[in-house]
Amino acid sequence: MASYDVVLIHPPSLYDFRREIWFPGPIARTVPNYTPVFMMFPIGLISIGAYLQDQGVKVKIFNLAEKMATDKDFNAEQFLQGLDSKVYAIDLHWAIHSQGAIKVAEICKNYHPDSKIILGGLTATCFAEEIVSSFPFVDCVIRGEGEEPLFRLINNIEKTDVLRQTPNLTFLDRERGIARTETLPVLDDIDSLDFTRLELVEPNARTLTSPIFKTRLWNLPICRGCTLNCATCGGSSYSYKKLMNRYSPAFRSPKKLLEDFTILDKERVDSIFLFQDPRLGGEKYVRQLLDTLKGSRWSHIRNVGLELFYPADRSFIRYLSENKPAENVGLSISPESGVDSVRRVHGRNYSNGDLLRTCQYCRELNVPLGVFFMIGLGHETFKTMRQMWSIWKKIGSIEKKVKGRYRIFTDFGPMIFLDPGSLAFDYPERYGYKLKFKRFNDYYRAMRSPHWMHWISYETLDMRTLDLANSIIESSEKLLDIKKEHSMITEKEHKQGKLLVDLDRIFVSEFDEIMKIEDPDKRNKRIRELFEISKDPLLSLSYVLTQSKRT
Repeated sequence: MASYDVVLIHPPSLYDFRREIWFPGPIARTVPNYTPVFMMFPIGLISIGAYLQDQGVKVKIFNLAEKMATDKDFNAEQFLQGLDSKVYAIDLHWAIHSQGAIKVAEICKNYHPDSKIILGGLTATCFAEEIVSSFPFVDCVIRGEGEEPLFRLINNIEKTDVLRQTPNLTFLDRERGIARTETLPVLDDIDSLDFTRLELVEPNARTLTSPIFKTRLWNLPICRGCTLNCATCGGSSYSYKKLMNRYSPAFRSPKKLLEDFTILDKERVDSIFLFQDPRLGGEKYVRQLLDTLKGSRWSHIRNVGLELFYPADRSFIRYLSENKPAENVGLSISPESGVDSVRRVHGRNYSNGDLLRTCQYCRELNVPLGVFFMIGLGHETFKTMRQMWSIWKKIGSIEKKVKGRYRIFTDFGPMIFLDPGSLAFDYPERYGYKLKFKRFNDYYRAMRSPHWMHWISYETLDMRTLDLANSIIESSEKLLDIKKEHSMITEKEHKQGKLLVDLDRIFVSEFDEIMKIEDPDKRNKRIRELFEISKDPLLSLSYVLTQSKRT
């Protein structure tokens, strides 16, 4: 194994997912391409790795989550033991990685006591002081944007007071308590960063390849930061100011994005998703971007996706359809709720009418659109949930009324974890929430529970945990019915989906009782029985039928 100055490690959400019994349930539907262990890493790992490499630092990115998910014989602990590096930097960007990141940090410090063990990312930044106080094997947390601070750290690595000499750090001084070094100014634009250096990542086959469509895909940022304040988003303008010291978005120029596309095309990438709404940069930026990319003759790139943070008018959709950056272009929008009043409370200030008009424009102009809702928002009730289902039906009816090649897709994701550092996390009652998890250790411990219902980090003013779990399951069933009604799925797919929904519904009820069993042996035996049932379709069907007869 080669020696490095810095290794960047992406952990699985749950380190022991291959040995422990767990029921990720609807978490799996949120990220089907990347599995419930969340093997897709934050794009910042690439820019950090490339920045370090350009400064002469010997660096490698190891996607531990992908290695563990794709090779059943891979020994993660032995692999971490075999690494040789001065710094082990582990990403804790998303809260779902709380357990995995901490466990990997512990293993790294155990085998490499003289190296620096570092965490970074949005969640790590939010809970920096608690993390360094609770876990002595974590030497420090890099707060905010990490390229320059990590470079300064490796430059200072031989100094006695390396941590105090490095900006953006939070660490525990055994004599003086919590210490925070100065925070560096952030970049005004992100043209100096590289988000395409895929050769730094080992492995990258699975995160690059969709198991559904068998295409190679990659994400590119249009900007870093945001101008909007969506309540539950840990990447909102509010959160970036608080956590990342960023007061305005830093954009990537159309010229640099064209260079990115050219590099990725040579890497045989088929699909590129541009995240962040280009309209954040204004109309001039949008036109420059599309004008720069249009007409390019790619050897491999066939599909480009863009985000809408709010509805688009007909002129925008038409301009996009007439100036495609690739053969196929698609859009996605996340209205959160299907109810205007709930949506507006959460910072999305538009109506269902605005949303449906965008769907209509996309359908008429043959631009595919994915519409993604969230289940379990503050101020939602079972009544508002039924109103949301009616919007799903209306979107489906647009699909039938307008003839064209492309479809409008509707889906949803369960929130489960309320983003640390978001407005709703900091001011829960204002947005209709009651926090169950207020500290990092709440997230960390919750991931040790085998069932997804116990990972839900909040309740709302109207729904308890069990209500939230059931609302997610009911919505899964309703969406299956709507997709079948509008011929978006086959009869076979509908039946398979219904079986999983029925099983999840029973398991939610079962786990509510199982966790009350005081004898750990009896409790674990019952959990294992349910796990064995879940792995076998015939057993699952028999169990569902048996339980249905009992009720």
